[in-house]
Amino acid sequence: MGPTASGKTDLAIFLRKNFNIEIISVDSVMLYKEFNIGSAKPSIKTLRDFPHKMVDILEPYEKYSVAEFYKNLLVHINNAHYSNKTPLLVGGSMMYFKTFFSGGLSKLNHVSSDIRKKVSDMLDSNGLPYLYSYLKKIDSKSLEKIHFNDQYRIVRMLEIYFSNNKKPSDILKKCSENVQSFDNLNLSIMPIDRKILHINIEDRLNEMLDKGLMNEVLELKKNYLNLDLPAMSTIGYKQINQYLDGDIDINVMKNKMLFATRQLAKRQITWLRHLDATTVYTLTDYDNIKSRVSYFLEDT
Repeated sequence: MGPTASGKTDLAIFLRKNFNIEIISVDSVMLYKEFNIGSAKPSIKTLRDFPHKMVDILEPYEKYSVAEFYKNLLVHINNAHYSNKTPLLVGGSMMYFKTFFSGGLSKLNHVSSDIRKKVSDMLDSNGLPYLYSYLKKIDSKSLEKIHFNDQYRIVRMLEIYFSNNKKPSDILKKCSENVQSFDNLNLSIMPIDRKILHINIEDRLNEMLDKGLMNEVLELKKNYLNLDLPAMSTIGYKQINQYLDGDIDINVMKNKMLFATRQLAKRQITWLRHLDATTVYTLTDYDNIKSRVSYFLEDT
């Protein structure tokens, strides 16, 4: 695991060269065909030489949930074990990792469009502080790890409450039936200096643009006209789409891409710092990482 632009793919390939492992991508955009440059997807040659499961499994217009990812992930993990290989999960989609570590998702009722509208109207009419205080009255426990400005999670908790008629904290309990069955070695790649990561992020964004990210978005818009493409709302694709629609100029587009990517990296680092039982390395620690993985595999 690691923040964006920290070198996770290169490390995964290094480990694949040295151990009998199966690489499984944990990336919410690499799932989609044709979303290649902006997702930093490995090249066709790299994927041929070092296959990654969970890459290019969806058409650009297909919807995909965290629950579906978790279900498919377990299949690939078990298939790797059946083939006497060790699965290596690599990526930066922290919600997917969180779901894996939690052993899955609690069973929730579907949130209807009426419920979504109800909560949305509450937000529009009364503001976020009102929603926060409302949630605090009905289920203060669900707010223990939610910031009062975290609109997405506050809205989500209320949608769960109205859809299930139960306190969110009562139904969002940790599942244990699957998580306990795996012996995990958690490795996090963290930059020593945040400035270096920011330089890497900027360099990679420039490289993506040089490789033709703009044309990639143009082709997607042309080939899937009037279709809702879920990955088009992700960093890079979203800002270029806004530029192509004439909503922002090219300089604003680049600045928005850079800012959004830095914010993503910041959130990823925060998540990793609060993760239990993870060993932190920098990308220059290849020898130490190799030694640690070797010890883990021998021990298991």
